[in-house]
Amino acid sequence: MFWKKKKEEKKMFEVPEGDRGSYRVYPTDDAPILIKVKGGKTSKAVDICAGGISFPNDNFDKGATYDCKIKLSRDVEPFAAKVIIHKIDDSNICRCSITETTDEMDDMVHHYVMERQKEDIKSKKTKF
Repeated sequence: MFWKKKKEEKKMFEVPEGDRGSYRVYPTDDAPILIKVKGGKTSKAVDICAGGISFPNDNFDKGATYDCKIKLSRDVEPFAAKVIIHKIDDSNICRCSITETTDEMDDMVHHYVMERQKEDIKSKKTKF
């Protein structure tokens, strides 16, 4: 008698290693994400995901919560939120959660992440 083998589940995306469990995308140089954290200067975000953002450290404290404004693109107005700094890595990058957002703000971040994923997939297809 033959036994049916269980089919392996194919994952569309792998969860990246690190503290955040969401798929991270990286802004392009010509369309950066700008973040202004209260008490610091405006910076370009290193990466963003559905629940978090990374940006250069400007004398912020690990474990602290800061008010901020995030501008996802030239076409979208900045929105106010809070970031909780969970880690400051060896490269002096703050790894944070984004909190105190509305559903509309969350949707804007999700939409941005999805569009960047599509751009990355499209660019990889054209290379081959």
